[in-house]
Amino acid sequence: MIKGMDYLVFLIFRFWVVVLRHSPWFLIYRLSDCMYYILFYVIKYRRKVAVQNLEKIFPEESKAWKFRILQSFYRNLSDIFLESLKGYGMSAEELLSRFQWVNPEKFHEIREKYPRIIVASAHCGNWEWGAMAAPLMMTHRTYGLYKPISNAFIDRWIRQRRAAQGMHLVPIAATSSMFHTLAHQAAYFFITDQHPSKRAHAIWVKFFGYPTAWLHGVEKYARLYELPVFYFGIRRVGRGRYEVFIHEMALQPSALPHGEITRIYVKLLEKIIQEDPPNWLWTHRRWKYEPLADDKILD
Repeated sequence: MIKGMDYLVFLIFRFWVVVLRHSPWFLIYRLSDCMYYILFYVIKYRRKVAVQNLEKIFPEESKAWKFRILQSFYRNLSDIFLESLKGYGMSAEELLSRFQWVNPEKFHEIREKYPRIIVASAHCGNWEWGAMAAPLMMTHRTYGLYKPISNAFIDRWIRQRRAAQGMHLVPIAATSSMFHTLAHQAAYFFITDQHPSKRAHAIWVKFFGYPTAWLHGVEKYARLYELPVFYFGIRRVGRGRYEVFIHEMALQPSALPHGEITRIYVKLLEKIIQEDPPNWLWTHRRWKYEPLADDKILD
């Protein structure tokens, strides 16, 4: 019975992928406007969490300012959802035409000098399109960590589609196996701004002044395999239009103190959020854990 329901949901999902693939952009954004209204005003999707996060990070701003940021964020979130579904049917050329490269010379330098790299990213801009476009922007074979979807039919279809686009998805539970690839050039993508599911290995770095637990994967594997680390960033410049940039974080990870790579990432993410608050995913709970007495907290 459960498999039957999952398959029905999968068919509905595929139906919308096909419909949106053949829909003009103006219609997609009219649908997004309707979705925004439902998410923001009707069901108020995770709105309490988003408000709490904004209050915590921007306590000095007015209520009117925070409300405007909240509205802009939910509009972006609605766009991202529908853009992502349409993205599965877009050609490589059309997808790339939606991005402006801020520093193409850095991409070229990485191609020439660094055959194997770790790439840290965040839930900024359209991160789903970023995962689709990254393999097209790099000569490296690309791998991305992800949390498998509970619906096995949708999960398998997305993995196959992403692989066809060049991004090979690896379940979080199999992270270590990702680094056994024999590819001469490989880029390992981590989205690192989520809350760790377990606090045991978390790295504690202050985020906007608050002690915050961070995922340890980038730090661990960069040091273990001595891989340079870069940040892959996406900024929205208009509906369906984004800027993409890459930023050097650590070229010699083992030469840095433990936690420093994570600290660099956090400070960069703070700057990105301050520059464009609606661009980040505000509905994620970032402060589930409190530090213990023996936790080392980096500034």
